[in-house]
Order: sequence, then structure tokens, then C-alpha cells
Amino acid sequence: MAVDSTATRRLSHRGNQSIAMGSGCRAKPLLEAFIIGGVTELQLDAAGVGELELFLAGAYAPETAFRLPAAQRFTAGTKVLLRDPNNVRLAVFTAEAEGCGAVEVIEKPRHADFTGHRLTAEEARRRVAGSSLVRAVALRGFLSIETERALLEGGARAIVHVIEDGPVDHFPRVRAALAAAGDRLLVNILPVAPRDPARVLRNYGAVELVEESGDTYRPEVRELMDRFLPPRRRQGFCVWFTGLPSAGKSTIAEQLAVLLRERGRLVTMLDGDVVRMHLSKGLGFSREDRDANIRRIGFVAGEIVRHHGVAICAAVSPYEASREEARRMVGADRFVLVHVDTPQPVCETRDVKGYYARARSGALAGFTGVDDPYETPLRAELTLQTEGVTPQQNARAVLEYLIADGRIDEE
Repeated sequence: MAVDSTATRRLSHRGNQSIAMGSGCRAKPLLEAFIIGGVTELQLDAAGVGELELFLAGAYAPETAFRLPAAQRFTAGTKVLLRDPNNVRLAVFTAEAEGCGAVEVIEKPRHADFTGHRLTAEEARRRVAGSSLVRAVALRGFLSIETERALLEGGARAIVHVIEDGPVDHFPRVRAALAAAGDRLLVNILPVAPRDPARVLRNYGAVELVEESGDTYRPEVRELMDRFLPPRRRQGFCVWFTGLPSAGKSTIAEQLAVLLRERGRLVTMLDGDVVRMHLSKGLGFSREDRDANIRRIGFVAGEIVRHHGVAICAAVSPYEASREEARRMVGADRFVLVHVDTPQPVCETRDVKGYYARARSGALAGFTGVDDPYETPLRAELTLQTEGVTPQQNARAVLEYLIADGRIDEE
């Protein structure tokens, strides 16, 4: 099989010295800055730790300064302690200019898995030294037979760089790549998708870059895909009901749960009132506490969805920003926002707990719809009206949407 010229790019070298590609100090938004005891600290998220790991591995050579996100700027000479999401101290960053600076390593990012396949650029170059032609691919999916052939065409050596933060858990994707590994194919793990793939793959010893292609897989790879990457109709998703208090969210959500369970789906209900008795016990109703409550629900929903379950969430979730954060936590392609758009006067007539009356009398402060705003969703996939429509009818409307969207089989 000839290598498709549109899927292969030649990477330039100058002897063994990599040539810098691109300029400027751009990077993903990584972290949140804070000051503790006079020491400036930056807590990196997973993407930030991955960028630091690539930098320390020599992936961005000949750069000698680590790049902070565009939003982070410090006066030259400022020393900043970098931590990972678990508060492990990773390095001391000394600001220079334009968001870049020197890094003194305290402890490199930790990995317990596939330790023999987490190479530095120098280690990878050493492994393929002496090969006249080395190709590489940055793999976000599973290694196909077509990609494998394109890599090895003409007797080339190849490096498969499995991107750890891909759309599917990296464990089965690494196993799939290892199934094809041999004398000519080396498997390596990159923690994040590099901001400059050509430079990184070149620094790891490649001469040509191959793009992922094809949909034919080895039997053992197909078996892994069936387990870890099921068809859309068997994948997890989250239906998030939002609306004013007493709008009818929980009632519709419960009816939807029944319809989905009838179709054999594993469903977990995350009702706002129940969550506040357990997961969010102790939180109040300030803006900060409301946001924390939604983050907690979003985190749990994301874990359920990641394991191919269905999460149905019913929470007032009055703020657009926190709803969008929940969408990101779950995954935008697996999140269905349903706005239960019941007029406030109707909600008040349904309020059996008397919250609206207490809020209007001043006995209850910060109540959504009275003295705290409800921000109408800007990106709801569905909007439901409840006047003259039963909860069963609304639940059926959500089910029909899920069927049309390919998330549920039509019976």
C-alpha cells in the first residue's frame, strides 16, 4: 500500500538539532492563580501538567522557557510554585518575559501505568537511531490497519504516539497499539495533544508525520473498541433539567428515567433536593455555594457518562456559567440541556413547601426567582412548556429527541 501523500508530511531536521517552529507564547488556559503565605502558586489542571511534562521531556526543543497561558503574567524575576491538581509540587517557575520563564524541577509528573512507554524525546531518538526513515502518528483514536501500513510502508521504522487525553480512555488505545508493535513499531504515550505536533514528533525522531486514517482494525483491536467505544446508541449521556423552583423538573425527570429503564438503559438520578441531603450537605445558597453544588453534580454525572451510563440531573442551576461548566465536565457531545420553562406564577401555585411565600415575606433570602436571578439558558437543546402538558408527555418529547439524536434505539 502506497502512503497517501495527503496523509503524510515531511518533517525538517538540521542534523540532530531540531528547528524551532512557530513563535509566541501561546498555551491553553491551564490553571488558577492564588497567593498563600506570600508565596505565589499556580495549580495546574491536567492539561497544564501535560504541557509541563512535554516541555520537560524535550518535546518543544529548542525552547528553554516554559510557556504560561496568555492570561497569566508575572513581573520578571517572580518565582511561582507549580502544583498539580492533587497539590503535588512539580516545579518552580521564574518569570522572564511574555509569559515564559525558566523551570526548576521539584518532581516530575507521576504515572503508574505503562511506565516503559513514556519516553523523553532523547530516549525515543535513541530507540530509532540508525533508521533511514522514521514515521510517526499522533493517535487520538485506535490504531487502524491503514494507519499501521502507512507508517511501515517501505520498511520504515514507526512511532505511535498515543495521546493520553483522547476521546476514549487511553488504556485500551495503548493496548491496541501494542498489539501491532514489533521490531519496527514503537509505542509511546504523550500526556496531551501537543500544541505543535510537527515539532514534537520531529524531536522524537520522526522524519514524516502520518495522519490517522481508515476504519479497518485487527480482531483484537475491534474487540477492545466494542468494549470501550460502543456505538452512539450504547454510549453514556446526561440529560440535565434546569428551571425555576417548582417548575416540574424532577417529575419529568422521573418519568424519563422510567422510559429509559424500560429500554434497558442503566440510569442514575441526581435530583437537586436529594443531592443537597448527601453530596452537597452543608452548602448554602450563596452564589459560590450554588456553583459548588452544580460542579459536584456535574462531576458525578461525568463519571457516570464516562462508564456508559445515563445520568439524569434535575437542579435549578440558575446560572449560565455553572451550567456550561457542567456541560464541559460531562462532555459537550454527551450533554443534553432541557429547560423546563414554567412561568413563575405557575411555579408559585405548585410550591407545596411554601418557599416562594417565605422568600416574599423576607424569611428566606437568596431564593431563585424572588431575590436571586434565574438566567434563561442560551444553549438549551430542548425547551419544555408545562401548562396543558403532562409530565409523561414532556418525558416522551425528551425521549423522542434522544432517539432522533441517535442516543437511544427506536423500538
